[in-house]
Amino acid sequence: MSFFYLTAVKGDIPSHLLETIAFERLHSLKEILNTNKLYYNEYLVEGGIYDNVGHFLVCILTILCKNIELKRFLLKTECILFKRRLDSLSAYELRYFAKRLLRSIKKYQHCTDFIEPLKISCEHLILKDVAHHICLESHKFDCKVHNICLNFKYCLPLVAKREVELKNGVAFIPCSKWKQFLTILFFMNLSQRLNKTNVEVLVSDPRILDLLDKLKGQINPLLRINHSRQVLYSTQVDKQSQNFPPCMLNLHQQLRKRHRLPHTQRFYYSLFLKDIGMPVDEAVNFWRTEYQQMPNGTHSCCHNWEKDEKKFVYGIRHMYGLEGCRKSYSSVNCHRIQSEDNSCNAVGCPFKIFEHERMLHILNMDSTEPILSQIYELKSRYNYTAACMKYMQSKHLVMKTKCDIENATFNFTPVKFYDNASMKSNDVI
Repeated sequence: MSFFYLTAVKGDIPSHLLETIAFERLHSLKEILNTNKLYYNEYLVEGGIYDNVGHFLVCILTILCKNIELKRFLLKTECILFKRRLDSLSAYELRYFAKRLLRSIKKYQHCTDFIEPLKISCEHLILKDVAHHICLESHKFDCKVHNICLNFKYCLPLVAKREVELKNGVAFIPCSKWKQFLTILFFMNLSQRLNKTNVEVLVSDPRILDLLDKLKGQINPLLRINHSRQVLYSTQVDKQSQNFPPCMLNLHQQLRKRHRLPHTQRFYYSLFLKDIGMPVDEAVNFWRTEYQQMPNGTHSCCHNWEKDEKKFVYGIRHMYGLEGCRKSYSSVNCHRIQSEDNSCNAVGCPFKIFEHERMLHILNMDSTEPILSQIYELKSRYNYTAACMKYMQSKHLVMKTKCDIENATFNFTPVKFYDNASMKSNDVI
């Protein structure tokens, strides 16, 4: 199977697994718009069964849904994913991709405009010298060492941008544009699939209809792409920490003071920084800055950057889905943090483990402030998340109008605290 998706895999898959595959792919495609990195998880393994099934199933659901915005979303994100995958291939992988695609083309029974130029492109890419030339890091953006000659009608987007030479109706596509041309062909393939595939036979399938109903309920959140998430640079963390929830602010202060954190807390803090906008390269810089320094005071972490650099970098990249099983981890919720045994530790949920004076310090509040009585009332009832949300409303002027705070604590996370505190919005939590 190829991530060009010429043909769908055949076989049997349970309906509950189909639902997981479809929605995991949709959420992964949304995540692709929020990062410049190649996004990985078990449902997006190149050439994998889940990857193939997910692509074709999402296409079917998009066709049946008849939502123009969803179709545009799918065309945009799938093309971005294809381009990033293509750019990440080595010379050997590029040749292998082209060979597999040629085998699929031979079995392809539909008559479409993009098949002939795709076949010619792949015949060039399987050549060892050509593939190595294209994958060179020094390959120039305007290189014309190798050319593909095609009828100009197959590459109209390139013709419109004057990126190819034309002679007697023949377009000469330079090797510097081949990956771009393959992306154009992929777009043609996907557009044709979404516009011309007959799915009438599936309209009466209860499994597909059930998935379709669930998809319609998620379209608005899915298309509400987070364009406001700014990149968080390692040098900005101190300034942005004023919007951190008390648990993460405490971790940040402990790290700055001791230059070390226990393993679990380092993991939690890393995921928090990742989910509020810190790219992987900035994360490496951030932790390098701390762990290159000598530790202060007593601590349980015995690592240092000079000795454990490879381990640190691998661990950070693993959290971002760039190593190992290629799963991108998400930050934990408040319930998970509160469930940790921090009775002998200075890290955890401050509303659960801190005594009066220490909590006043981390909250940066005076003991006479009226809101404290409400916070302590919630704390005494073991409703630590509600206490944190009450503090957020008071400290960051975040208002809530449509729900009771004590009923809005389910799955509340440090990231949601940060987002609300950063925006100071009047949105419902």
